Amino acid sequence: MKFYKINEKSNFDEICKSIAASTAGVNIMREKSTLNFIYIKDIKSPAANILKQDALSVGADLVTHKDTIFGREMLSNALLIGSNAQLKILAKKEKLQDFGLKNLADFLAQSFKKPSKPEIMGVLNINDDSFNEASRVDTKSGIEKAIKMIEQGASYIDLGGVSSRPGSEYCGRDEEFRRIKDIVAEICRQNLHEKAKFSLDSFDEYCLEYALNHGFKMINDITANPNLAHLAKKYDAQFCLMHMQNDPKTMQNAPHYDDLIAQIDEFFKEKIEKSLANGAKNLVLDVGIGFGKTPQHNMILIKHLEHFTHFGYPLLVGASRKSVINFYHKSEVKDRLSGSLYLHLKSYENGASIIRTHDVFEHSQLFNLHLAYESENLW
Repeated sequence: MKFYKINEKSNFDEICKSIAASTAGVNIMREKSTLNFIYIKDIKSPAANILKQDALSVGADLVTHKDTIFGREMLSNALLIGSNAQLKILAKKEKLQDFGLKNLADFLAQSFKKPSKPEIMGVLNINDDSFNEASRVDTKSGIEKAIKMIEQGASYIDLGGVSSRPGSEYCGRDEEFRRIKDIVAEICRQNLHEKAKFSLDSFDEYCLEYALNHGFKMINDITANPNLAHLAKKYDAQFCLMHMQNDPKTMQNAPHYDDLIAQIDEFFKEKIEKSLANGAKNLVLDVGIGFGKTPQHNMILIKHLEHFTHFGYPLLVGASRKSVINFYHKSEVKDRLSGSLYLHLKSYENGASIIRTHDVFEHSQLFNLHLAYESENLW
């Protein structure tokens, strides 16, 4: 008999295959193989005590305030810890309880599904003031770069004619259209839109419809304007809703949140409802790294990105070469590839489906290695 301490993030199904476990047994045990942390804010003492006992009864547990056990009337925070199987049973129990626990039951019953592999979105900027000089192109170099990105593994190409860097101001519809019209037409003429999904990074309806009418398949709107949803419906396009506090000119003027995750969650809930009501069906959510956030806000969002998978839509993350990297390790834009790779790997591990990057080749290499590391031959 031999013993091995193996990585707790190993491929559970492949380990069970090597053991020759029964299919029924694997299905049962899979639900027990993952531990979940559910952070609960402002829970009343009676609710905490009920939840504590119910959690213990199914093999889970609840970390509570030191005075909760005394039953004093107070609001406090708590941490629920349990496996998928335990939380599934617990959700049914809390559905019968009062003190707001029915809402917890609804939350626990949601799916928090992560993607099996990421898709890479390459960035093209047909303007001369984007923060990353290396991403700037004209029509000729933009077409060449788009072709190269597709060859390197990009399944999306995001074209932008307007900079949204901190402090920037919108150039206006006429100027934006002047910048994008030729390259959009050439992308269509060369049928590149049949080799990858092209997205226009814009909030202008005229420019967006021009792109969609030339084969583009995503609206990437930093303003998350639900009034644009009718275009997504008309052209059967994806509609990416991004969170931003204020606007690009003012967004980095001391951004503040009373409850970061809760406020962005409420933002998405409202935007999703309005977008669906206006006809959009294929939504994508972007927490907006660097758009009205401090470096700490950005890290919190990446670390706890899985929370937003409960909406059931793909999550897009774009931290490519952004200033959050510079905050933690002083560097110029041109020297932030390593930081970009790290943040994007963590984003994928925590639920991101689409990674928006200036560096397609390096990200393709990263994710090919990561997927090999997670493969069946290595458990």
